[in-house]
Amino acid sequence: MRSRLAATLGIVALVGCVQRTPPQPSFPARVGIQCFTPGPEDYAVTIVVRDTLYRDTLWLRPMLDAIGTTWKVETPLPRRSLDVAATLSRDGVAHNVRIVRRSGFRDFDERALSAVDTALADNYRPLPAGYAADSLRLLVRFGAPDTDNALVQTWLSVVRPPKPKRGNPEPDYPAERRAGQRVSAIVLIDSLGNVDPDSIEIALSTDDDFARAVLEVLPRWRFTPSMIRGCRVARLIRLDFGDKSPD
Repeated sequence: MRSRLAATLGIVALVGCVQRTPPQPSFPARVGIQCFTPGPEDYAVTIVVRDTLYRDTLWLRPMLDAIGTTWKVETPLPRRSLDVAATLSRDGVAHNVRIVRRSGFRDFDERALSAVDTALADNYRPLPAGYAADSLRLLVRFGAPDTDNALVQTWLSVVRPPKPKRGNPEPDYPAERRAGQRVSAIVLIDSLGNVDPDSIEIALSTDDDFARAVLEVLPRWRFTPSMIRGCRVARLIRLDFGDKSPD
């Protein structure tokens, strides 16, 4: 997803999965799920209950929704899972809310812990009458889909940006003239991986001839389409040619 075509060409998707984004309200991937099967690119928020006698998923669902309302997401998401543990007493009051497994990103962990703590503090519902124990221990897991252990789960889908296919032609611009030159183009890649010619816009250019060469070649480029929840979607991206932009 982060590969480069060559030393002279870089691709940066104008979506949050490539460049780190400011924290935003969670559970943003509210797209249709008719073609969605959870995969390794997806990120799940899961409530796990180890007690096999507990079965009431409907009682847990509002808790997960409350976590999603409070949690502020920053992408890209950590590869390692984060576990927040808590114990709920019979009257629904939460005790000992704590991190038991960290993701390796302190800010992420603290935001997630705060979201869980806030959601559980606002829980005024007693444990389900059909559950005989006096307390319920649970884990809120932020990480890869956990369908084996999940009682309640929702997914954040990581958007995969379009990826240029091998064999796309280079702009017809002499290599000896590229030193110090740069062209940045904004293009729309449709759900089939084709460039929308009417969408091409030169955002930056240090040489008009180089820009014309980029405009001429881009309609012939082909991409692997952008994907979200297993669905192909159109996506706007920026393509940089020539010298890379400074960090």
